[in-house]
Amino acid sequence: MKLCPICNGPGANRSRIGEYWLLKCRNCGFVYADATDEQIEQVNFHYDEFAEQHYREVQGGIDYLWFGRISARLTQGRTRLKVLDIGCGNGVLLRQFQKRGCVCFGSDPSPWARVCAERYGYSLLPRIEEADIQPGTFDLITSTSALEHIGRPLEHVRRTVEILKPGGLAYFTVPNYGSLPIRLHLIKGRLVNPPGHCNYFTMETLRNLFRQPGLAEQLAKVQVRSYGIPEIYGVYQRFTKRQTKPKEGNETKICQRLWLKEAIVSVYYWSGIAFGLGDKLEATIQKSTIG
Repeated sequence: MKLCPICNGPGANRSRIGEYWLLKCRNCGFVYADATDEQIEQVNFHYDEFAEQHYREVQGGIDYLWFGRISARLTQGRTRLKVLDIGCGNGVLLRQFQKRGCVCFGSDPSPWARVCAERYGYSLLPRIEEADIQPGTFDLITSTSALEHIGRPLEHVRRTVEILKPGGLAYFTVPNYGSLPIRLHLIKGRLVNPPGHCNYFTMETLRNLFRQPGLAEQLAKVQVRSYGIPEIYGVYQRFTKRQTKPKEGNETKICQRLWLKEAIVSVYYWSGIAFGLGDKLEATIQKSTIG
């Protein structure tokens, strides 16, 4: 039985999904898949030729607004920041950082990530555990919906902090295994079957990740909170399907649609913050300037 990838404690069977058991650490309470590194690697880091087309189909204007807000919040109007996005995919977030004058790097093993990097003009690096990156290289590192796929999350976050500059920020998002719908057993299907997802974080276990020896001492600040009620976006999609698409040059309708999207993004984000029951978790950590 696999030991906990956070604290190395013993795991106990919690539930079974398909061929794999989800284990719960007896020491820290973290829930993780009883899958080997090789099994996790095979599922999460090998992509077919249709991956880019899939993301083109599922990403819309609201996604661009969402990533625009993230980039604005993390840069706070500063330019020329050296930014790395882990799991950059087709580079939607990096393109928002580029608009804000940042020097951008991505890390993603998929073959179409390199095509996108060449298309949009940012540098693509190997996975950070394998890349020759000097300590203290980046001002900002982002990792959106990636940590749940990584077999050794503690080692990954330690490496992330190592390549941050003193005072630099790292930003992570993961699905919230403690969200209200999951607690009520309403949306089991949203939990991707292991080993596609191998880590199932709650607010407490995500905070505990950053408290681990060898990591906690390097951090000056840790903020973890939940966000997001995805059904709000579903309501928007159903509403817009009944509306006529604004034509080019019809500035009034285009502005109205943009205003509605901005409002939906705000409501989506803030509605999931209360009581830590939102669909997603976000963590912002700051590397200490001491030591």
